[in-house]
Amino acid sequence: MKIGFYSTMTGVPWGGSEVLWSRVAHRLLDAHLDVTVNYRWWENEPRALSELRSAGASVWLRRDPTWRSWPYRLKPPFDLEDETKHLQRWITREQPNAVMVTLGYHLDPVLPASELIRRGIPYAINVQSVSTDTLDDQYLDEFRMAYTHARKVYFVSRENRVRVETNLAMKFENAVVIDNPFNVSWNANPDWPSDKDGWRLACVARIHYASKGQDILIQLLSQEKWRNRNLSVHLFGNSQGNLRQTQELIERFNLQANLQIEGYAEDVEVVWANHHGLVLPSRFEGAALAVVEALLCNRICITTDVGRNRELIDDGESGFIAPAATEELFDQTLEAAWQQREQWQSMGQLAGVRVRERYGDDPVAAFQDEIMQLAATNG
Repeated sequence: MKIGFYSTMTGVPWGGSEVLWSRVAHRLLDAHLDVTVNYRWWENEPRALSELRSAGASVWLRRDPTWRSWPYRLKPPFDLEDETKHLQRWITREQPNAVMVTLGYHLDPVLPASELIRRGIPYAINVQSVSTDTLDDQYLDEFRMAYTHARKVYFVSRENRVRVETNLAMKFENAVVIDNPFNVSWNANPDWPSDKDGWRLACVARIHYASKGQDILIQLLSQEKWRNRNLSVHLFGNSQGNLRQTQELIERFNLQANLQIEGYAEDVEVVWANHHGLVLPSRFEGAALAVVEALLCNRICITTDVGRNRELIDDGESGFIAPAATEELFDQTLEAAWQQREQWQSMGQLAGVRVRERYGDDPVAAFQDEIMQLAATNG
């Protein structure tokens, strides 16, 4: 049996949307199944992709991003015929029993769909992130066709499912909400840090204003009331285009004591051993991995009502949720959290209990079972 994985990732060489399918691919290889991967070519190949090849996966690289994919959709389209021929060669040569198509963004077209439908190969779609951007009418039939013929459509939150159903003006009868894997232990319980040197919040996210909203944090922390409080925010994550602005805004507003850039953190549990909670003013999400990991580490989250946050956090009980990612609304939410800072530890313990009631302890195994069921429908 051979399982195909097709990823639409174009924004960065590798991201959180790639973790689930790639870990399942490794487990399939360990079980002596064949795996073929179709991925966009990058000048510096992601290490995770190289590791899949070394583990025995057949990796095919596309020369260009899909032209309607965010953020490339405003660029002139390349020759779509080249992409079609590439897909035909990949499917003809590899002959997968089933294909899992992972969309890093909901406006990415499901390009393999037409060829897979024509050949009778079952496929499913995994939508990893959904924003407020909407689909143009001219692409509506193409997207509906792809989603209708998919055996299942996987989302990482109910909110994301509703947004895509609204985009396509259709209801999915084949949709399932799944969990993404996390990078802390299921029983993580880092020690609670002292607050004698101040309260410390971590913003664990790539530095990307359009999605993660660090610019909102900068505007808030520049306010006099936040400057005068014993609170600091620490940014953990690689840049996706806004590091320079962040550095220069810190200088401009003289926020060195309030906002610090820490870079990428390899060990997430160490981050939570040194911070009292997560602050993440996201403008859109799928299911933020940083939120899940913070909750598993018994830390409160101060975030926005996007993606899966509302499903995992009870506002005012196990965390704090702003209605939207605006400076005014997030200021109100951060203020509410600050006024209850002496309860952050107990609220975090409750958050840890509740996330374990609402989230699976082995998302990779669960998704592997889904893929095997998909392959079993072939023939």
